[in-house]
Amino acid sequence: MKIFDDDQLLKDALKQFFAKYHFADGGYELKWFKIKVGFVYIPLPNIPSRVAVAKIHDIHHVLNEYEATLKGESEIAGWEIASGCGTHFVAWFLNLGSFFYGLFFFPRAVFKAFMLGRQVRTNYYLTPFVYNELLQQKLGNVRTAIKTNPPKPLSLSDYLSFIGYCLFTLALAGVVFYGCWWIVIELMSYLKSPSLQQGENNCHNCFGGDSFDNTLYSLYNQLSESCSK
Repeated sequence: MKIFDDDQLLKDALKQFFAKYHFADGGYELKWFKIKVGFVYIPLPNIPSRVAVAKIHDIHHVLNEYEATLKGESEIAGWEIASGCGTHFVAWFLNLGSFFYGLFFFPRAVFKAFMLGRQVRTNYYLTPFVYNELLQQKLGNVRTAIKTNPPKPLSLSDYLSFIGYCLFTLALAGVVFYGCWWIVIELMSYLKSPSLQQGENNCHNCFGGDSFDNTLYSLYNQLSESCSK
């Protein structure tokens, strides 16, 4: 059963989509947006190229009826990767992240979405359009414009493409993980270096040693007491 009817205007379907997931008009006007990594939300600047990608991404959500959940985001990532993101590098970056965790937690859903993406003729990353004019079109027409009719059968190249993107995503994740691990190790080595510790001791002595620490502690206690009154 379809959530968004073909006779709906695209703008009305998007409003329904935003209302369901408590998005404030898509969040396009916000200065920051958040991506979820595990249980942690990481704030990132909402740059114009990301806003442009988000508008198309949300349209694809509605056209394919993928939910704005962890599973839905991995599905739409598979669909967009398979159908192509063109020169929208922000889309590639965000989609590969969702595609990566989807391979582990929702592999069947991601595989199915990827194959559906391979069957479309184009998408709105690759098709020039005027955003405000597209919003006034019926959803059925917007869907028809990018799909092949009838859908083309899957071929060996489609399966090889999926395997290729899986290997590339896993390799890229490995590089990122190794890079982060290297930075952590180097930082820990730097913090434990004798020269840094000697510098900290010199700084500590310059300000009066323990007497200075006691003074800071006393000021902290006074500030805490004043704030609690």
